[in-house]
Amino acid sequence: MTRLPLIAALAILLAGPAVAQSQTYAMMLGNRQLGTLGFDGSGQDVHLLSRLDNTPLGVADGTFEATTRANGTAVDYVGQNRGSKTRDIAITRQGNTVSAVTVSPTDDMTALSVPAQVPVGTLTTAEVFGILALGKTCPNPMAMYDGRRVVQLATTAIDTQGDTVICTMSYRVVAGKGHLSPFNFKSLAMTAVYRSQALALITVSAGGFDVNLVRQ
Repeated sequence: MTRLPLIAALAILLAGPAVAQSQTYAMMLGNRQLGTLGFDGSGQDVHLLSRLDNTPLGVADGTFEATTRANGTAVDYVGQNRGSKTRDIAITRQGNTVSAVTVSPTDDMTALSVPAQVPVGTLTTAEVFGILALGKTCPNPMAMYDGRRVVQLATTAIDTQGDTVICTMSYRVVAGKGHLSPFNFKSLAMTAVYRSQALALITVSAGGFDVNLVRQ
């Protein structure tokens, strides 16, 4: 679950100006640290790497790496899963429109792996996480495309407590395959917490489990 593209994931709608920086998060399930997630970059030049090395019985150990780079008038994305499952996805976007998608192995393609089926205005997984990581407060609605599905993320409630802002968010797969076969989750509960105008914590909940990304 910690490799869900959040993680995201989402035109850049930052609450304030983005500055390139490196960030590290501990991925926690209860008191157990499952691994780490690192992020760097800003805007359309961003990179994230999640590394799971302590999942129960090692069943979900592995890495997920996502990179987005501006390339002239285009934006190129590459996502790579390594572990019990190996998958490579490449996406090219011209302006707000996805123009090319490749998924390997091809058996992992879905109906949304065809560019013509992808709605205009989606962002890549790495861009979406960059918006969350570099934002100062709750994000505006955004749509994420990872080569297999389209996810709509939106803030549904805001709770301000001093210098802490708690963002209750919805994460809905609106087209394509759900997450975590055979469960195929299409709706996840999500919370983002900002302290002193910096992301401190993301919690994703599904199937009775809470996975936390805790900024280090």
